[in-house]
Order: sequence, then structure tokens, then C-alpha cells
Amino acid sequence: MKQTAAQQNHRQTREIPMFRRNTTILTGTVFAAILAAGPALAQKSKGEIRLAIIDMFPTIDSYNSPSNETGQWARAYYSRIISFDEHKKKLVPELATSWKRIDDRTIEFELRDDLKFSSGNKFTAEDIAYTIRYVADPKLKIRFKGRYNWHSKIEVLSPTKIRLTAKKVKHDDLFLYAYRFQIFDKGVHSKMKDKATYGAKSASTTGPYKLIKLDRQSGAHIQRNEESVGYFPHRRAPIKNVKGISMPDKQTQVAALLTGQVQVLRNPTPDMIKEFRKNPDLRITAFPTRFINYITLDAAGRSKNKKFTDIRVRRAFIKAIDREKVIKNFVAGHEIALRPKAVCYPDNIACAHTIDPLGYDPAGAKRLLAEAGFPNGFDMELSAFLPYKEIAEAIAGEVRKVGIRATVRAMPLPVYTKRRGRGELTALYAGYPTFAQPNTSNLMNFFFGANRDYSKDPIIQNARKTGNGVMDLKKRTAIYQKAMDQVNKMSYILPFVEQPNVYAHHKSVVIKTGATSKTETRPPDYFWK
Repeated sequence: MKQTAAQQNHRQTREIPMFRRNTTILTGTVFAAILAAGPALAQKSKGEIRLAIIDMFPTIDSYNSPSNETGQWARAYYSRIISFDEHKKKLVPELATSWKRIDDRTIEFELRDDLKFSSGNKFTAEDIAYTIRYVADPKLKIRFKGRYNWHSKIEVLSPTKIRLTAKKVKHDDLFLYAYRFQIFDKGVHSKMKDKATYGAKSASTTGPYKLIKLDRQSGAHIQRNEESVGYFPHRRAPIKNVKGISMPDKQTQVAALLTGQVQVLRNPTPDMIKEFRKNPDLRITAFPTRFINYITLDAAGRSKNKKFTDIRVRRAFIKAIDREKVIKNFVAGHEIALRPKAVCYPDNIACAHTIDPLGYDPAGAKRLLAEAGFPNGFDMELSAFLPYKEIAEAIAGEVRKVGIRATVRAMPLPVYTKRRGRGELTALYAGYPTFAQPNTSNLMNFFFGANRDYSKDPIIQNARKTGNGVMDLKKRTAIYQKAMDQVNKMSYILPFVEQPNVYAHHKSVVIKTGATSKTETRPPDYFWK
């Protein structure tokens, strides 16, 4: 029967996903009217920029809150002993003016004597010593403890000189100082009863910004510290006030950008991007990140579902996924995204592999399932980090075509990390910033250290433990190559895609590549035209 125009209209609207239906309503004259230049220009005149925070953090403190969103702010906020210029590929001074290696385990740093914290306290070597001892204290229970508790001796030689000695040889010790240790104000932190709230209440820093307010429900506000601006030539503070507004809901994010409540939205969905491109007052800017999205399969049989202990089942799962189709349809910024062939990128230090992950082969997947005793498939749960729910659902749709009846359970970071640690995940789709510390040893520890290892492979464990103490880069690369090849050979983890940082922002805002980071954009990288 022939449908009326009204019926056709109703049918078309019903088939548009919820987000697209809501945003489509805002197209045309209504869309243009809502997105007036007024709110953006008002914020510019006040020297203020507002960003949407998708996964709001409880504190600007990567020790106690080691999430990607926290890191975006913490790395811009605190100072480190030294820094690494990823553009020039060299270590540069920050709190230290120079350093020398005394032996394979010991480094001596000369420090600046002209810095003050935002509290007014003078920076000295005691602040570094205090911070390192604080995060190494066994009483402090934090994730990734191994990143911090590796010193055997901390010697304050003078207010401007400190000598640090590791328990054993660590090839990446300088990189750990450059990426991992955010230095706290001893005079403030030591007096706090609840020290975990330092980054939310009293985050004193020598950096170019100071904390005004942080609330998990409403967001964060940092303000340029005029006294510190210019202390560090590689750190900038172009905007006086940077405010992050907590907005976990996608429809709220869209409305906020369209009405000028925020000027920057990070990592919108592909559907959002399509709608935003239609508006002349919005711009889309994408940056590479070397942030790796991956699928871990429970080869060790830690979860209740033991099916992935069979390599044929793991290989069938991977072969069932048309990775390129999923990426092009569900990954924002897919045009610039790398397709990793290992759980490290070629520009990660000491990364190498000779065996590629399996490709798309649905017929082969069905054969492998039949050989493994599952000709009719099986049921399973695919866990996912909450922001990646749509990608995980697309992956579930792919594997269901070969008989693997996957259902998606999306969880926020604290939930899935606890479940992963307890060994409850059969399969997980999540992500990790490989340049949070660019050495492959860091990735070996992330994927196969502590309670995150779902392979329990002796070849990988041997490489992880051996490589960390090898100073020679060529030899260390060869060691890690064996591990990376074993991951792909045994189909333990599927490296899925690089997750670019994609920004939807007002046309009056310019977002630049980081001053020292080529893989991360942070609040100080936003400028008004």
C-alpha cells in the first residue's frame, strides 16, 4: 500500500537513532539561530574558555586518579623534574636545570632556585624527595604502584641538588621522571589529613595554572598564575580561565556546544561530527594520539567463560571482525587513525614485531568454531569502557554473524578496572595512551603486569621482566619483539585502532598541537583567534 508523505516522514524519523533525531531537529534555521556568536564572544572577552568533560575526574592527580581525562589536565597542571620533547625527541629541563648519570642506577639533578608554588612556598629538592616517598609508601594504595616504588635511596644534597638511586637498573628511569612524577608542594600536602584530596582542594603547583575549584558533579576551573607564566619556555597559558564542565550525556554535550555553554567538545561521535560539519560556526579538528584501542581475550581462563582458552576460538573471534568497516563507521577521526599491528606503535621506543594480527575471514572463523566444538556458536559477554559502547556493539554485531552471540556490557573506568583485576572479564574492548610514557616497557607492564594479564604466557613474562633491565636499545627491542610476535601468534589481544583526539569547537577557537607533545592536546593548547 502506498504511504502518505506524513507516514513516510514518521517512518524516516523513527529510524534515526535517538541522538541523530534530536540533533537533526536543530538543523536549518533553528540550528543557526541557537548557535549565535554571542556566547562565544562573551567568553572570549572574559579571557575564558569552557570545555565539556565526558568522564569527570574526582581530582587533578594522576597518582590517585589514573584516567585519561585526569591525565589531560594533570600533565598540563603540575611540573615534573624534566620533560620530554616528543617533536625533537629529546629530554629537556623543567624543575631540573641539568642532570648527570652517576652509574646505571643513580642520577643526580641540579634544580632551579627561582620557583615558587602557587601557595607561595619556595620549591626545593625537599619537594621532590617528599613526593617520591609519598607515592612509594606501602600504606598508599593506588593503581600502577610499580611506576613509583622503585627507588632504593633518595638523597637531598642541597636545596638545589638531589640524587636518586633505583633498586635495580631501569632503562627508562629518565622517562619515568619526565612522564610519571608530578611534584607536589610538601608544605601543603604534608599537612593534609586526607591527602587524596590534594588535587581537588589544595593542588599547589609551580606550573602556569592554579586550581580555583574542582567538583565532580559540576566540573573544574583552573586559572592562569601570572607569577608563574614564563617560568618554563615549553609550557604555555594562552587562556586566563579554563573551565571544564562535567557532561557525560551526549545529548547534553550537543546542546551545550550549540548554545555556547561550551566552546570545545572532545571526541564527539561520528554522527555528531556529521551534524556539526553542517554548521558554519563550528569546526572539527583531529590530532593523532597513539592512543590504542584493543580487545583482550581471556586466554588464561580467569573468567567463568573458559571458551577463549582455546586458540581456535580466539582466532575465530578475531577473524569474524571486519575491522575496517567498524572503524570507518564508528571511530571519529578514522581518516587519520593508524591501524596498529601490535600493542605498540612503531614510534614507541623499542617497539618491533614480525607477525601481524589475523585479518577478516568470516568463513575461516566458522570453520575454526566448528573445529573447536562450537558449530552452532556460543554465548558470551563483551565488556567495554563506557565511551566505547557503540564501537563494542558494532564488534558484537560482527561476531554474531559467525555464531558468537556476544552481548555488550559497558562500564565506567572504576568498574571495569576492578572487574578486570578480579579476573571477571571474558573479553574487553578498551584503550590506553601509549605515549603516557612512550617506552614499550610501559606497555608490557600495562598489558601483562599485575592483575591485568589475561594470557599468562611465559614467553611474554620473560620478555617483560628481562627487557626492563637492558640499557642497550637494540637488544631491548629484540627482546620485546618476541613478546609482540607471541601476542599476535597466539591471538591474545587484537590491536584495533588508534583513537584520535577529535574536537568539535567554535570557529573562534584554535586548537594547536602540544608544545612538547605530538600525541596529546591539553587545556593550554586552546587559543582564541
